[in-house]
Amino acid sequence: MPSQDVQQRPDVAVVVAARAGDRQASEQLIRDSLPLVYNIVGRALDGHSDVDDVVQETMLRVLDGLPGLEQPDRFRSWLVAIAIRQVRDRWRSRQSRPVAAPLEETVHEADPQADFADLAILRLTLSGQRREVVEATRWLEDEEREVLALWWMEAAGELTRGELAAACGLTPQHAAVRVQRVKERLETARAVVRAVAAAPRCPELAAVLTSWDGRPAALWRKRLARHVRDCPQCSSRGSDLIPAQRLLSGFALVPVPIGLTGLVLTKALTAGSSGATAGAGAGAQAAGGAGRVARHLGRLAAKPVAAVTAGAVVVTAAAVAWYAGTRSDEPAPRPAAAAPQSPPARSAPSASASPTLSASPTPTPSATARLSGRHALRSVDVPGHYVSQAAARFGVLTPVGSTSSTAARQDATFRFVPGLADSDCYSLRDAKGRYLRHYAFRIKVDTSDGSALFQKDATFCPRSGTATGSLSLESYNYPGRYLRHRENLQLWIDPSENTAAYRASRSFLVVGPRG
Repeated sequence: MPSQDVQQRPDVAVVVAARAGDRQASEQLIRDSLPLVYNIVGRALDGHSDVDDVVQETMLRVLDGLPGLEQPDRFRSWLVAIAIRQVRDRWRSRQSRPVAAPLEETVHEADPQADFADLAILRLTLSGQRREVVEATRWLEDEEREVLALWWMEAAGELTRGELAAACGLTPQHAAVRVQRVKERLETARAVVRAVAAAPRCPELAAVLTSWDGRPAALWRKRLARHVRDCPQCSSRGSDLIPAQRLLSGFALVPVPIGLTGLVLTKALTAGSSGATAGAGAGAQAAGGAGRVARHLGRLAAKPVAAVTAGAVVVTAAAVAWYAGTRSDEPAPRPAAAAPQSPPARSAPSASASPTLSASPTPTPSATARLSGRHALRSVDVPGHYVSQAAARFGVLTPVGSTSSTAARQDATFRFVPGLADSDCYSLRDAKGRYLRHYAFRIKVDTSDGSALFQKDATFCPRSGTATGSLSLESYNYPGRYLRHRENLQLWIDPSENTAAYRASRSFLVVGPRG
């Protein structure tokens, strides 16, 4: 059981002052509360496009209801309960939409942005079993994910068991039962993740996965769990799993995007005024919203206890405009006027944990020459192996030669077309019209659903490779991550490492079609 000395507990005096209408106290309360709310909502909801809206609505409701809070020392329990109610309201709004397809088909619906699990893996640079735990959360039901989000914060030392129980509307005893049930399902999901990612995969499991589209879902967790439990080969793969609670102890929170912080501060602190909706619009409205946000944050910066320095106001306003217009967590371009200034220091993750827009490697002729038509990508460091696809349509390096079947040669041949998200980059299409894309950082071949997210996932930008005439393919929407093979020859987009082995693993020679 984590310590009752929960991190970053708001000072009761701050809650009292904010309840009385003190503007500076309200701002501090929002800043203190946002990381907890953002992480609970992010883990409870599976789509990141919903997260920022629910977080904003939660904070607006908190400030609106603060005058009626009779026990300021119970602020956190009250705050978390509001967040959970907003999550449930979002579930109900989803369920009220017309059902156009069964569960097996609705998993194709793409979120406009990467989901929260992707953000956690990317921005906290998770590895090993912690990464598997995060990926396993995708296989849970909505209700299970809600409890998991609260227990996750408890395991990380951010909530007490009493606060968790209050948020669920349960006694501590009943909350313990609910948490235990979800932990068991999480462990089942972890075993499924381990078995599905195994190479080589169990032949019987591969047969079960024939109709799987590669998207995690609770329905598939239940189907696959039966096989994993009864299969000696698959069950043995999970024999070394460390209990999730040990992995999550002291787990860092996913940092709140600076643009979202600005949006929440602006909307919450200017509610009812002409600037209440500053920065909330998208597209053309974002530019005008940025000016209103800048003026509002400028006023905050002039106050003695404001958390934003005057030099960071322009940076924050630009980040708000970028976030409002793109709904993206990629860093906004820094305005030239703000170059001498630095934004306030933030804790985890380190600079290497987030995608950056740093300069790309110097291109070679193969990286700059425009490619079109059908080609194959031959690995530089694994002779005779080509970028291809396995039976489940996951990307792998496969040996292809003159004696290979026609199907094997076709699987290793792709048509290079202008990038779906950026015509200066590439998208790679196979003979069946499917595209090479990444999903949860794993490379797979998938049919386009027409969404902006798919277009970004299926776009790769050419960079220089290690061998003469070779190239590397950098992810369009995760700058600094490259298509590469791991030791098991599976293809992923992994963050850049300054080692010869990594550079070789992401280098390919463009050769003629194999089939």
